Amino acid sequence: MSDAIYQSDPEAAPDTEFVAGELSWLVVGNRGRLLDARRTPITITAVLPATGSFEVEIGAFEDAGARWELALDQIERFQFARAAATAPADAIAAFRAAAEKFDRPLRIECDPGARERTFGRIAAARASARALLTRDPLIASIDPAANIERRDGEPRLYTLLEEFLAADGLSELDRSFSQTFVSNPGSGELVKGHAIVLAELGLCPYDGKVVRNPELFAEPWSKPRRAGHLIARLGFVQELWSLWGYEAVTLYRAAATDGQLGPPPRSSFVSTTFSRDVAAAHFEGGAATQAAAIWRQRTPVDRLFMTFLETGAMNQRFREAEAVVIADPLSGTF
Repeated sequence: MSDAIYQSDPEAAPDTEFVAGELSWLVVGNRGRLLDARRTPITITAVLPATGSFEVEIGAFEDAGARWELALDQIERFQFARAAATAPADAIAAFRAAAEKFDRPLRIECDPGARERTFGRIAAARASARALLTRDPLIASIDPAANIERRDGEPRLYTLLEEFLAADGLSELDRSFSQTFVSNPGSGELVKGHAIVLAELGLCPYDGKVVRNPELFAEPWSKPRRAGHLIARLGFVQELWSLWGYEAVTLYRAAATDGQLGPPPRSSFVSTTFSRDVAAAHFEGGAATQAAAIWRQRTPVDRLFMTFLETGAMNQRFREAEAVVIADPLSGTF
């Protein structure tokens, strides 16, 4: 990745000093690396067979210190030091059983009636957002193109979004969601819970795995509150960009892989960027990259869920000019 966009370690050890990730390496304290382009170092901090997951702490770069909870089958995305400890046979058997228990598909189709009702709720949220946004004369003076060039958000918009969400008691929920998404949307099941509710609202089918955490929809993360957050967010962001005169925005996405480049994994929320430079940094990959691709798409603003302009968490550790959009399964790109 380009040093201008992301941190990296030009003296990272070669892959030959590591072994492929497998369940036997799930021992607290073991050190390894994520198989991303910059080989991000990690340490195993917990193994949780009851929820079919394990936890790692990120050891370097922008997200240093963050902890990710991942499904056990994600161990294949890592490599480990050859001197790492191995788990005993009975523990490995328990890990394998837990991984198999939760490695089951879950598909939720969208109901057209639910979709139409949700559109009505989003329209009401947009009207409320418009009333708030048009009271602030500074909003009209914001030039999104300049912010994209700088890859900087707008603190005034952070405050207005907080005010808008606080009216329905959703601001803390939004902070947790946005911080998790920025660090790793696959950490835990917070984002998965939103994806399931998104399908029940009729906005995007859910095509993933079964729920691992029995408390996923317990308060304050109940389905009604998640639905309220989704609708409020969509209403605020869509109205914001519409007030600036946008019907669609140009977004980019890129991927690089050490192997063959296949179709992107199915996801209800798609992370994209307004910045071609950011996409190019992902496209560049790393020393082991074998294939890469970059996509550009004009995307209607009614698919925007979160953008860096109004989301403080998207400007704390990374400067990616990010936009999170609701996936369109019929789109050839995203």
